[in-house]
Amino acid sequence: MPRKPKEMLPPPAPVTPPALDVNAEVGHLDRAITTALDAAKAGGLPNGYIVAVLHAHALKQTQLLLG
Repeated sequence: MPRKPKEMLPPPAPVTPPALDVNAEVGHLDRAITTALDAAKAGGLPNGYIVAVLHAHALKQTQLLLG
């Protein structure tokens, strides 16, 4: 007895992200980083430590993006 073909479902509709003002968001990010760096320097953290922390975060984000 032949099998009945499986019913194919239509592909899901693409999800569109909400509108984002990229330039404004980059500006917010830049100001937040600058504020944090100024506070770290004022607190007496060595520049090498600040650079190491920033590189560690950049590496982690790169690893997340690459899977």
